[in-house]
Formats: sequence, structure tokens, C-alpha cells
Amino acid sequence: AAWLLLRSQTCSVAVRMAQPLEQALAAIVLTFQDYAGASGEKPKLCRAELKELLRKELPTWTPTEFRECDYDKLMSALDTNKDNEVDFEEYVHSLARLCLFCHEYFRE
Repeated sequence: AAWLLLRSQTCSVAVRMAQPLEQALAAIVLTFQDYAGASGEKPKLCRAELKELLRKELPTWTPTEFRECDYDKLMSALDTNKDNEVDFEEYVHSLARLCLFCHEYFRE
């Protein structure tokens, strides 16, 4: 547990001193790590962890009227290897697609 605290403090200091893009990259990685395997499983997002991450970390992009079937559809779309979990690569690809959407949206 002590090494986790040290890692957390080191990352925290490094992120505060980093440039904005470096901070964004750290936030992407650390957010995934915070939610993935929160239930003690392997570092992948199960459906419940993905739902919690979306609702807490991307509330503007996650409509409050999202139904359970909407989360099922999203999980299916993100889970490209069909193992019923979202791994880090699948997570990053989904964020990259969101960045592309934002890039196009704000260019108009």
C-alpha cells in the first residue's frame, strides 16, 4: 500500500508540473486505472465500471436519459474483441474517436 501512495504522490507532482497535453495524457491513463478492475478484477472495464466512468468523468457526453440498453449498445461498440470488457486499447480508441468528433465539431 505504501508504494501506491508513493506512486500516487509522484504522479500527482509530475502531473502538476507537466504541460497541458502531458496532464491530459496522465488523466487518460490514471482515470482508466482508477475505474478498471475496481471490483478487484483484472485491469479492464466491465459494463458497470464503464457506466460509472462515463457518468462521473464524461457527464456532458453521457446523457442523463441514457437507458440500460444504451449502455449495452455502447459497451458492444467499444468492446471490439468481444470479451465483454473494455481494455485500455479499446478505451483509448474510444477517446480518440471522441477527440475526432470534437475536432470536427469545433472546426465548424
